[in-house]
Amino acid sequence: MKNDIMVDLETMDNIKSSAIVSIGAVQCDLITGEIGEEFYRIVDLKDQEKRYGRTLSVETMYWWLGQSDSARAALLAPGKILLEDMCISFAKWIEYLGFPKTKRLWGNGASFDNAIIRDAFKAIDIEFPIPFWQDRDMRTVVGFFPKSMQESWKWSNLRKGTHHNALDDAKYQVKYCSHILQELGVKELY
Repeated sequence: MKNDIMVDLETMDNIKSSAIVSIGAVQCDLITGEIGEEFYRIVDLKDQEKRYGRTLSVETMYWWLGQSDSARAALLAPGKILLEDMCISFAKWIEYLGFPKTKRLWGNGASFDNAIIRDAFKAIDIEFPIPFWQDRDMRTVVGFFPKSMQESWKWSNLRKGTHHNALDDAKYQVKYCSHILQELGVKELY
């Protein structure tokens, strides 16, 4: 059963109140690496700071200027939605997957992606459908894998898609995390 959701955010700061540029998420089974339903939205930055206190940092803006054209394209893409519309549609997507209280929310840092998405929901006064005790941290899993083996795996599994495209990053994180769990002999997650 696909009880895992891998989420990735692109943001304009690196704290929990960060303005969100985009969100990508995939329903998955982290043991097998199987990916199911996908979710991707680009979020309008215009009113996030004024209406919801979402933050933008100069350092992060400079960081974005150093990224690829395809990564920066999300900043100017048409079809951006408001923060509250993103939160509502993400909550509905999670509900659509069924049994949201049983889903595990994985981020590349439970204190980054997971904390930012939860803070955004709080800012617009919507309850996040996955309980906080179901937060999981991909960085912890990666930390169990020897550095030399990480580098070897990355060289033999070249990235597909765009670095810093939230959906492409979420898919890659599933593939990487699944490989590590399989190498470690993990058969079940709680």
